[in-house]
Amino acid sequence: MRVKFPLIILFADRLLHGLALAVAALVIVVTASSFCVTDNRGAKLKQVNLLIRRMGDQLLLQSGDKDSRVLPVTEKKDGIFVLHFEKDLRFNHDSLIALSRRLLPKAQFPSGYTVTVHDCRENAIVYGFELNNKTSDVLACSGRNQPPGCYTIEFAFADFDSKAGISASAITEFKEKPFTSPLMLAAYGLVLVLASVFVAKRFKKRSDQSPDDRKAEVIKEELAPELPALGKFLFDVKGQRLLFGNEITDLTDKECRILELLHENFGELIPRETLMQKIWIDEGVLTGRSLDMFISKLRKKLSRDGDLRIMNVHGKGYRLEGV
Repeated sequence: MRVKFPLIILFADRLLHGLALAVAALVIVVTASSFCVTDNRGAKLKQVNLLIRRMGDQLLLQSGDKDSRVLPVTEKKDGIFVLHFEKDLRFNHDSLIALSRRLLPKAQFPSGYTVTVHDCRENAIVYGFELNNKTSDVLACSGRNQPPGCYTIEFAFADFDSKAGISASAITEFKEKPFTSPLMLAAYGLVLVLASVFVAKRFKKRSDQSPDDRKAEVIKEELAPELPALGKFLFDVKGQRLLFGNEITDLTDKECRILELLHENFGELIPRETLMQKIWIDEGVLTGRSLDMFISKLRKKLSRDGDLRIMNVHGKGYRLEGV
């Protein structure tokens, strides 16, 4: 009984979790039926606004700026949002793409969206890309670093105001008879089916996962929105680890401090003397071999991302860059 009892508790907990999700989904559908199209757009507008501001915050942190503000996001015209910064910004093209894919997944927008970076002073587009659901993504100038400057970032969603294929008459019927319309009944049935499938898949996924995979999944769910992107990795400085999918790579204290310094100065050469002084400032005798050894270990741990590398400029120092 001591062995089976925890399993029963675990099963019951998961079952209740699944039922709670199903009930929550039904509540969302019923609640949504009481709002008009304008209310739905307002909620979507707030969500996108917050996610874009979050992206601006991450870009500033990745550039080493922890003090300046992300200015209010403005809607230039329907479905076109502009991100402003208080001070000059520098960023890596790959980091902007990675943040867009993570915070604004294109699956949420039927036609995808475009991102363009504008020079405030010259009113010119200096960089951009397109994430598309119907054709291949259009990604230009990947791996490059954008020099510091006054920039705004524009996000254009072609179908921001679309209703996912629901006709105007169907929307009217849905609002007038939310609990008896065929559309509402179909929505109830769909929610129940999806909830059942979700619970079944979650059970199977949990049973197939190793303890390490489950630990990595929990960490990603709890910390991913707060962690800066490092190429294809998420960099947890406080936890001294790298997250790559469901894999966790632990870092030693010195490895983490070296990588943090390289990351804060992404694309820039850091002299060997600077690295040694900042990392070993409170310790005794040190040699260049100590630094080289830690760099070698970091290269091995970053090898899962083939586009990320630590370059050695002979006799001068090291630089973290994207391919």
